[in-house]
Amino acid sequence: MTPTPRWLLALESSTAHGGAALLRDGEVVAVERLSEGLRHGRELLPAAAGLTRRHNLRPTDLAAVAVSMGPGSYTGIRVGVMAAKALAYASGARLVAVSSLAALAQSIVLNRDTQAGDIIYTLQDARRDEVYAGLYENDGGIVRQCIADAAITPEEAAGYLREFRADNPDATVHLIGSGFSTYFDLFRELTVVPGRVDPGAVGALADRQFLREEYADPMALQPVYLRRDEGADWRHDHLITGS
Repeated sequence: MTPTPRWLLALESSTAHGGAALLRDGEVVAVERLSEGLRHGRELLPAAAGLTRRHNLRPTDLAAVAVSMGPGSYTGIRVGVMAAKALAYASGARLVAVSSLAALAQSIVLNRDTQAGDIIYTLQDARRDEVYAGLYENDGGIVRQCIADAAITPEEAAGYLREFRADNPDATVHLIGSGFSTYFDLFRELTVVPGRVDPGAVGALADRQFLREEYADPMALQPVYLRRDEGADWRHDHLITGS
């Protein structure tokens, strides 16, 4: 008897470039990207519905609904989390939530030539002279978090990157995120990968969590809004991999 496919619907709305992706047994089969400009409230659910309709899926065919839960756009992640919670509750699918910075790092692994062991340093503009920073390692095709995501100043982000490179001179480091371009003067000598959070990357991370039965509670899940008094103390952790 043919096994029942494992369908997963992933929603991404943490930045101005939102979208949805449909995965079958861990493989991305379709992606719908939204028009730029944080119009997720109008476009996200229709995009998700269009994906399932084109693949003749009913809501009850979904094994899981995944969402990037932040940090990111305040309004955007609220729209995504609320949409994912509603879909999971209505369909009976499991709900899986992933870090938006992890999904940004995973986007490089999906769309660029990277190797196992490569480091991905993500930096998203958080406004108010802050950035959201994350450090990840390509662990066989799925990124692994090296230190908790944090909100820090751009100057701290630049200093920690210099320190990490000095402590890990042989590491291949990929840089991605809007924080690098917003604060270009601090990173002008570095090569930054242009990129955005890929809805398929949200799905890839979520599918791995789904297989580990790492589910979120549709009634309790809240967006992640990092502030400088939350997350890792990067001054003491020094961005050491494997910590």
